Amino acid sequence: MKSGLKDDLFTIVKGYIIGSSMSVPGVSGGTMAILLGIYDRLISSISNFLKDIKGNVLFLVKFCIGAGLGICSLSFLIKWLLEKFPVPVSMFFLGAVIGGIPALYKKTKESSLRISSAFYFLLGLLVVISIGFIPEESINIGSGSEVVHYLMILVAGIVIALALVLPGISTSHMLLVLGMYESMLTAITEFDVFYIGTLGIATLIGVFLITKPIEWTLNTFPHQTYCAIIGFVLGSTAEIFQEKILPAIPENAGVPWWIGCGLMSIATFILGFMAIKSLSRFQED
Repeated sequence: MKSGLKDDLFTIVKGYIIGSSMSVPGVSGGTMAILLGIYDRLISSISNFLKDIKGNVLFLVKFCIGAGLGICSLSFLIKWLLEKFPVPVSMFFLGAVIGGIPALYKKTKESSLRISSAFYFLLGLLVVISIGFIPEESINIGSGSEVVHYLMILVAGIVIALALVLPGISTSHMLLVLGMYESMLTAITEFDVFYIGTLGIATLIGVFLITKPIEWTLNTFPHQTYCAIIGFVLGSTAEIFQEKILPAIPENAGVPWWIGCGLMSIATFILGFMAIKSLSRFQED
């Protein structure tokens, strides 16, 4: 297979995986992009969009095709599997997150860790865990006049952009915190184009606003930034436990349930670990 075609195929496949996994609580699009080795390229193509419009457009189109296909197809299967087999499926994504850590460590661009490395790691870990404990609907954007309502939607779009771009922050959780999860689902089912369009434009503006500072940070302080990102990614596992694994354990679970579910969970964890570890070999430098 030619190198160009191979790269195109992997871009679409990675976009597909990222799109399909975004519906899973605790798994953010940024996390999956980091684990699949496409994060740097995405950030660069957006922050330096005008420097190579044709190349960046082609890359983003290929990525969006894959992500769109993932959202429209596999995400429904993942939701169904999460309803039927919440613990084994959640363990698959847990394995995927942990399986990507070795590739992330290589991105620190240093052979040895220092005391300061632990500080940045703990900082990233605490930030993501703290966000996970923000109560749902703690911010009400639906109050006030119609003008204020849509202004708040613009602000919410920028917040959602942060969740999309920063690894370890679940977009679905941020929608719940903003009190927008149900209204967003309603807008989609009722084809509220104005509502969805306003939020989409605000999110797009937010993405373009924050990618440049993120790229500068990655290039200027790669070791510190990736130590914090490792903390972000590991911190995101807390929400997987909190939202999916712990609530799915029956109160009267007996030995047969623990044995059966345990064996399945071990198998899916290993599968997720090996899947991401294999894909990370194609990580872009």
